[in-house]
Formats: sequence, C-alpha cells, structure tokens
Amino acid sequence: MQKDLSFLEIIERYVESDRVTLPPFDKTALRIQMEIQKKDAGISKIEKLIIADPAMSSQMLKLANSAFFRGLSKVMTIRDAIVRLGLDEITRMAMILTQKKLYTTQDTFIRNYRNDLWQHSLVCALVSQWIAREAGFEDLTQEVFFASLMHDIGKLFLITLIEKVKESKEFPFVPSTSIIHEIIDSQHAIQGYNLLKKWNIPDRYCQVIKEHHDEKFDTGNIPLIILRLVNKSSHKVGVCIDKDGSDEYSITAEANFFGFSEIKLAQLELQIEDASKRVSSHYRIGK
Repeated sequence: MQKDLSFLEIIERYVESDRVTLPPFDKTALRIQMEIQKKDAGISKIEKLIIADPAMSSQMLKLANSAFFRGLSKVMTIRDAIVRLGLDEITRMAMILTQKKLYTTQDTFIRNYRNDLWQHSLVCALVSQWIAREAGFEDLTQEVFFASLMHDIGKLFLITLIEKVKESKEFPFVPSTSIIHEIIDSQHAIQGYNLLKKWNIPDRYCQVIKEHHDEKFDTGNIPLIILRLVNKSSHKVGVCIDKDGSDEYSITAEANFFGFSEIKLAQLELQIEDASKRVSSHYRIGK
C-alpha cells in the first residue's frame, strides 16, 4: 500500500479487501431469537437449541445460578434455567452472551471504546423493550431488543479494523482520536448494514442498522423508531461513546410519533440511567 494514502482511504481499502472480519453472528442465538417470536414458541424447542451448544449451555447454567438470579435451590438443567429466567430473559441472555465476547481486546484505547460501545448498545436494547411496552407494542419486545443491540455493530467492525491497521505497522502514523471518531461516525451505519447482510440477518434488522441516523424515517418501521428514540435519548444523558451532552439529538419527531409527553420522556431518561447501572453491575465486559 502507498504511504501517502489518507487514513480514510486505508480503512476503505481494508474493508474492500475483506482483510478484517467479525465472526459470523452466532447461529444458535439467532435461531432462539427467531423461535421466541413465533406465537407457539415453547420451552422444548429452545431447550434443544441451547443444549446443542455446550458453550452456551454452560454459560446459561452459570447465569441462572449467579447472585443476581439465584433462587433457593441450585439450577442443574437447561429446562430449570429456562423456567427460572423465563423465555424472554433466556433469549436476551443468548444475545448478550454471544455478542459480548466480540468486545474484548488488549489495546487500551480500543478497549475503552468497546466498553463504552457495549454499555451503550446493551442499554439501548434493554430500554427499547420498555419503550415498546409503554407505546403499546408488547409483541415487538424481542425484535426491538435484537435490533437495538445490533444497531452499532458497524462501529464494532470499524474499531476492530482500526485495531488491525494499528497492529500491522504498515503505516507510519497513528490517527488522532478525533479522526477515528469522525470516520466511525460517518461510516458505521452502512458498514453495519453490509455486515448484517453478509451474516444473512433478516432484512428488517439490516434496514434498522442502515437508517437509524437518517433525517427522515420510515413510519411503518416500529423497531427503527423505537431505536432512534432510545439512541438519541441515551446520547442526551451521556450513555454513549462521545459523552458530550450534546443537544443536537432532537427526539421531537419520534416522541410525537408515540405520543410521549415530557413526563414520559423524563421516565425514559430514568430508565436509561437505571439500565446503565445494571449493565455496569451485571453485564460488563470481562464479567
């Protein structure tokens, strides 16, 4: 590669060459997520999916017996874990467990970035379910959780790519933090969309990732509107990568769509702050 390329051009070349990829989305987690959306979803099918994945099985049992979820007796089987946690929680945890491992690294800057990204993504996923229930879309809680958890996967891909560029030592400079943020902010939606397409994730989720920052939005795409509302609100309260407390994230259109009052929006911000504390306590990287 030529040494006079801009950092953006370097990133674009890495993307085009497929030199850096994230592991394909975990098939077990996706199948569980799709199964739970069926009207006749039952314990037996999900139990079989989890049992067929030894790594996930062990993590589920560990979770069910953790201090946060522990009951009077020890959980010994996946079925008992499902009964204790419930199908919805099992599905959420399958997504959380399989995605969290993508966020670990040794590089200090990259690690801090990924920690903030994980915090923001999971908070959005948890609070999006609250919005769905409050707005009368209870049947979409699992769908909005998945879409919100994945909405910034393009940022994870790009920061992983940047880490590889730094490790390669092919280039005589290290980009500034501001340049890295600028590139990720401008490129993450389309890169996330392309990544989910490669993973064969259903198109409705791909569209959420692609359009969550667009000025105009599809009023028929409820998960997208919910994500936009929680994403902008989390930036407003500082649960995000760039904690600048910016007022540029207007939530008027999304709030009006759901008929949310100022009181409801204040409740939303409290939900975000509470979820952030829960993520820090129970779902942080490395725990």
